[in-house]
Amino acid sequence: MKTLLEIENLRIQIKDKVLVDSLSLSLAKHQTIALVGESGSGKSLTALSLLGLHPNESTLQADRLDFNSNSLLDLDQKTWEQLRGNEIGMVFQEPQSSLNPSMRCGDQVLEVLQQHQKSNPISKEAVLEAFEGVLLPNPNRIYTAYPHELSGGQKQRVMIAMAIICKPKLLICDEPTTALDVTVQKEILNLLKQLQIQNRMSILFISHDLALVKRFADRVLVMQKGRVVEQGSSKALFSDPKHPYTKGLLSARPPLKRRPVKLITVTDYMNKTTDAKEESKQGRKKRLKSLYNQQPLMEVKGISKSFPRNRFFWQKKESTEVLAPLSFDIYPGETLGLVGESGSGKSTLGRTLSHLIPPTTGEVLFEGKPIGKKKSSKRMQLRKDIQFIFQDPLAALHPRKTIGKMLEEVLRHHNEKELLPRIEQLLNQVGLENEMQQRYPHQLSGGQRQRAVIARALAPRPKLIICDEAVAALDISIQAQVLNLLNELKEKLSLSYLFISHDMAVVRYMSDRVLVLNQGYLETLQEADMLFDRPKNNYVQKLIDAIK
Repeated sequence: MKTLLEIENLRIQIKDKVLVDSLSLSLAKHQTIALVGESGSGKSLTALSLLGLHPNESTLQADRLDFNSNSLLDLDQKTWEQLRGNEIGMVFQEPQSSLNPSMRCGDQVLEVLQQHQKSNPISKEAVLEAFEGVLLPNPNRIYTAYPHELSGGQKQRVMIAMAIICKPKLLICDEPTTALDVTVQKEILNLLKQLQIQNRMSILFISHDLALVKRFADRVLVMQKGRVVEQGSSKALFSDPKHPYTKGLLSARPPLKRRPVKLITVTDYMNKTTDAKEESKQGRKKRLKSLYNQQPLMEVKGISKSFPRNRFFWQKKESTEVLAPLSFDIYPGETLGLVGESGSGKSTLGRTLSHLIPPTTGEVLFEGKPIGKKKSSKRMQLRKDIQFIFQDPLAALHPRKTIGKMLEEVLRHHNEKELLPRIEQLLNQVGLENEMQQRYPHQLSGGQRQRAVIARALAPRPKLIICDEAVAALDISIQAQVLNLLNELKEKLSLSYLFISHDMAVVRYMSDRVLVLNQGYLETLQEADMLFDRPKNNYVQKLIDAIK
C-alpha cells in the first residue's frame, strides 16, 4: 500500500516543555490509524500540526513530515490555506463551538467550496448533495437552519459534510462522537467508514473511547505524556496489550459482565494497587431489597411537558409534547439511571423534576410534599435539596472567579456560617488540594474542573443530585476516578442520584435501576442488570447492541 502520511521523530515544544516527543507513524492510503491516550498526551496537538495550526509560540521539529510525498515543514501561510479543507479535512470534537452560530449551515459549507474551488461553478446543489451523502434528513431544511436548530447528531453530520465536501485525501477526526448517544455514535462511525470507501480517504482518528477505536481503526498508537508507548494492529493491541499504561486504559472502562465495587484507574494499574473485589449477586439483591423498602424520596405522578410552537399571541395555540405522562419513584440512597437517544427528553425531565421548568400536567412530590405548590419561601430549600452536575465543567464554571470564590458565593447564598472550614471540607471531599481555592477554571485539568463542579453541587448539602452527562466529556481514566468519587460520596453523604448518560456501560455500572426514554415516552423501568441481561423490547436491545 502506498504511504499518504509519513512522520518521523516529530517533536513539539513550548519554551522548555516538550509536548510531543519522538513521534513516528506511517499512514497508508485508505487506512485508518487511531491515536488514543489521556488529555494532555499530545493527540490533538499532533493532528493540528498536520494542518499548520499548532500554537505560534511552539517549536516544531521532525526528521520527516510528509503528506502525499510533499514536506509539510516550513510551508508558507498561503500553501497551508490551500491544504486545509481541500487536501486535509478535519472533524472537530464539539460541533456547537466549531460551527458559526450566526450563519446558516448551508452557507457555512458553501463557504468551504468557495474558498477551495474558485474555478468550478459553485452551487447550492453541491451542498445539498453533500448533506444527502452524510445521510442528513431533509437537506433543504438543514441548509437554511442555524446550528442551534439541529440535534447533536445533525450538527456533527454538517461538520463531516464540511470536512469532506472537497474530497480530501486525509480526514482527521478529533473526538468526533464524544457527546453523542450510542446509536448516533454507531451511525456516525458507519457513515465515516462508508465515506472513506466512497472517497478513498485515509483517516487519522483521535479518541479516548477505546471501545470505538477497537471497532473503527486498522492500527492504534497509544500516547502517554507526548510519547507513543505502544502501537500495533487494533486486533493485536486490544487482545494482548503489552504496556502497563495500555492495560490501565483498557481496565478503567466499566465492564459489562462484572460489577466491581470500585473501578480500576490507570494510576492504580501503574502502581499495581488494583482491587478486584466485586459486589456479589446475593449482596446486591439484599442491598436493593433494603433500598426499596423505604419511603420514596421523590414521587413522580403523571408529569408531562409540552412547549408552545407559536411565536405570536394572535396565532392559534399549538404545542410540541416533549415528555408524555411519566410516573416513577426515586428512593433514598438510590442511583436511578436515565438513558435514551438525543431528543428523547432526558434533560427536560431532569429540569422538570427540579422545577427549573414546571410540568405541563401531573405533579412531583419531594419527601411527600408537592414541589409545584411550594411557596417561594420554601422554594429555596428545594434548591438546596436538589442540585445539578452538568456535562461541560468549563462552561458550568465562571471563568473569572476562583474555585474558592465560587464555593463561597454558593455557601453565602444558602446562609452557611463557617465559610472557610466548609470550603476546605468540600475540596477534601472531592479529592482536591486546598490550594485549588486560588485557581481559576482554565488553570485546572478536565478531571479537576469536574471535581470542582461536584464540590459546588455538594455545598448546599443536597439529598438528590441530577448528573446530566456528568462524565461524557472525560477521558476513560478520569471518568473512572469521577465515577468512583460519586459512589463514595453517595455512601458517605447518603445521596440519591438521577444519572443521565448516553454511555450504557457507565449506566449499568452506576445504576440500581434504569429508566429508558424513547421520544418522551417511558419505554421501560428495570433493575440495571436485568435490563442489560434480559431487555424487554427491541428499542432497549438496540441501545445495548450499539456498545458491543
